[in-house]
Order: sequence, then C-alpha cells, then structure tokens
Amino acid sequence: MALIGGNDSKKSAHKDAGATIISSGTKIKGDISMMSALHIDGEIEGTINSNNTITIGTKGQVKGEIVSKSFVVNGSFDGSVESDTVEILSKGRVKGTLIYNEITIEKGGSFEGDSKRKNITVEKNIVELSKSKLTGKANHQVG
Repeated sequence: MALIGGNDSKKSAHKDAGATIISSGTKIKGDISMMSALHIDGEIEGTINSNNTITIGTKGQVKGEIVSKSFVVNGSFDGSVESDTVEILSKGRVKGTLIYNEITIEKGGSFEGDSKRKNITVEKNIVELSKSKLTGKANHQVG
C-alpha cells in the first residue's frame, strides 16, 4: 500500500506492510513477479510469482499460474497454484490444479480439479523415522 503525502509517521508504519492492489475494473494480461503481498479485485491472465500472500477478492478473476507462499481466494481462479497454504473462502471458486502443504475450504467455497500435497515423501519419512526411534528399528532411509 502506498501513501502519498501526509504524515511521515504513517509512511514508516506502513513501510514493511506493503501490498499491491489490483482494483475492480483493471485488466492485466502478462506475468507478475513481486516480493510484496497482492490483492486482486480486477482481472489477471498470466503468471504471478510472489514469496508473500496472493489474495483474490470477491470481484477478482484470475486465469493462469500462481506460485506463492500463501494463496487466499474469495473470487474466481482457473489454472494452477503452488503455495504453502491455500484457503478457499466461502465465495471462492477454484478450477484447476493445486499443489500445497495445507489447504482449507470454507463452507460455500468450491474446488474442481486435481490436488497434490507438497513434500508428502519427506513428511512420510519423518513419521517413519519417529516410529523407528520409538521401536529402536530403522525401516526407512532418508536422503
């Protein structure tokens, strides 16, 4: 979020909390790479990369590919997502492929497509190693 003019203390208070907002009525076709959070109420077609949170608001529509730390949708998404956490809120509509560590779908939200958990092999190995420590037997090697 950018502040223009005004009080310097407000600028510094929001310095680290920056977010980019694509407002309703805005249409973008292309690729976006960013470090900050992104909130979409407009329309985007393309690839979005962020090591922060990408949120699609109720009026937002995205078609393409998203790679992010966190993905929250309360609008419409069609494509593929790779994110640590995925949240589909009550008005969210997702169609496509999801790759995630953790997913939440609220009542009313919808998902149609394929999904896969990231690092499932690593998590399984950790469980096996924990079991082997309890029993004193190693049945699985990591690495």
